[in-house]
Parts: sequence; C-alpha cells; structure tokens
Amino acid sequence: MKLKIILFITCWNLFSLLNLQAQKVAVFKEFHQPGGINIGNGCIYIQEKTTVFIYNLEDYKFVNKFGKEGEGPGELKINPFWFPMIVFPSNNKVYISSLAKLTIISKTGEYINEYRVNPTDVYWPFGEKYICLTTTPKEENSQKIVLAFFLANENFKKVKVIYKTDFELNQNSKIEFPITPFDPQIDKDKLYVIAGIHGFAIDAFDQNGEKTYRIKRDYKRLKILSSYKEKTRQWFQKDPHFKHLYEFQGRISFKDYYPPIHSMIANNGKLYVMTNKIEKDQRECIVMDLQGNEIKRIYLPIPEQYGMDTKVYFTIRDNYFYKLEENINDENWELYRIKI
Repeated sequence: MKLKIILFITCWNLFSLLNLQAQKVAVFKEFHQPGGINIGNGCIYIQEKTTVFIYNLEDYKFVNKFGKEGEGPGELKINPFWFPMIVFPSNNKVYISSLAKLTIISKTGEYINEYRVNPTDVYWPFGEKYICLTTTPKEENSQKIVLAFFLANENFKKVKVIYKTDFELNQNSKIEFPITPFDPQIDKDKLYVIAGIHGFAIDAFDQNGEKTYRIKRDYKRLKILSSYKEKTRQWFQKDPHFKHLYEFQGRISFKDYYPPIHSMIANNGKLYVMTNKIEKDQRECIVMDLQGNEIKRIYLPIPEQYGMDTKVYFTIRDNYFYKLEENINDENWELYRIKI
C-alpha cells in the first residue's frame, strides 16, 4: 500500500513538472523587433513599433496587420520618452493607445474609429467607461507631479482619481529603481491595481471607480543585487533616448529592496502575481483567486528588466503562460506555451 502511495506521488510530481515545461507552438516570420504581446478575442496581438500583427490563437496562423507611422486616420505615433503603444483586446475589438490618439479596430484588424486625446494620456476600456493613466499634482496645490489612474467617462473626461503612484515627473526629480509597478488589470468587471507604495498590496475597484477591497499580505523583502544596479547603469549608457538621464549625476538612484510585486496579470477569475524572487532564472508567480486567496505557487521564465525598458514578451491567458523568444540563428521569433 505504501509503495502504491509513493508511486502515485512520484507520478503526480512528474506530471506537474511536465505541465510546466515550455512547448514551442508557433514560429513567426512577419515581425523582427516586437515590443509586446497580448491575447484576447481568440487572437494573438504582437506589437512592433506602430504596427500590430494579428494571429489566430487556435492555429497560430497570420490573420492581418494594422497600423503604420503617421498622424492620419489609422496611422500611429510613439513618443520615445513616454509610455509605449498600448494594445488592449476587449469585447471583439482592439483599443490602441498611441501618442495623442486612441484608435479602435476590429479583432481582426479592420479600422473602426479613432479619438484625439491628450498626449500624456493612456486609455484602457473599462465597461462603458475608460481607465486613464495620466499626470496630476501629488497633492492639492502641490508643485510635484506624479502618474495617476483616473476613471474617465465615455467622452474621455476624467471624473475621478483612482490611484496615485509615487512616480514623479518633475524636471529635477530622481528616478528610483526598480520602479514600483502600477500597471492596471481588468477582469470580471473589476479593475485591479498594484498598490505598490503600500507593500504587497493590490486594490480592487468597481466600474464606478470605488475601491471595494484591498488584498494585503506579508512578504519577505529582497535586497537589491549589485548586478541589477550595474546592468541598469549600462542600459542608460547605451539607450539613445534616455542616455541624457545617466549623464546628469544624481538623477538615477536605487532602492535598498525590490518591491514585493514585480508584475501582475488578471485573467479568467485569477490573479497571477509575479514577485522578485528568482530561482534558476525562473520567477516566482503566486496564483490567487480574485479575493487574494492563494491557489498555488509556480516559477515561470520571466527575466529581469533594466532601466526604462518596457518590452514585455509574456502574457497569461486561460491558464496558459505564453512567451515570445527570439531564434537568432533562424532569424525569427518563436512562441512558447506552458500549462499553469
């Protein structure tokens, strides 16, 4: 009997390990320098500069592409000193937030409409309304400017502050690394924001912008590695757009500890919370339900990022982890999938 139990546990552990092995599912030849990947509407959306490449999620075949550099209808521009182009699939449409414009296309890349917006505003659809990432005074009558999330109505008018970050944008303000994450995630008619200034904290908001609850938990802080500091400095020395920041002594500084949360994805009733704990080049991921109850912990191949690098080559959809990897020898990009 004991032998059967041991064999069962051994087989189960092997099965779990196999489930976490990456499987190559597609080879893409249509793009060369991707900036991000998103999945929704039964499609894969891969951004390269001002073009979005669309693939069918079932068979990974190329469907269409949308966008080119410009200011006319259906054309897009990127501000190299601001946020990258945001591509957000939702309800059989794709919302593309680029410089001073929100463009809406069909799930397969047909142009629908576009709206002119403030150059410093980035929009995500949230029910019939929008979430807007923009700048605002840190406090009333304050000269300090920070990034913040607002709830905006269907006409893009900002009606309510949802969350203010600690990222300052004043002329002489310092940038402290690693930057406290604050990317928004939408699932099940709720907005989830990493409230990083409060430690391991995630705030949930309803469609009226009201905070309904906070997920809070203890987490052991990890000290910043000297290798992280050095690679961040190297990134600034090489990047043509941000090199000037490095040349101004004192504009870049480092925290003593990593933030508890590295990034987060909300999908299909679960929160996938990536931490800064790395073992053998694998990053810890805490899988939780939407109330913050832990389901399990796994490790995923999510690398470190340095400086102001905004490229994101992974996403999670319907209990699968997807990651883009470059095949330098064959000069193409490959898509890998892991069952979580």
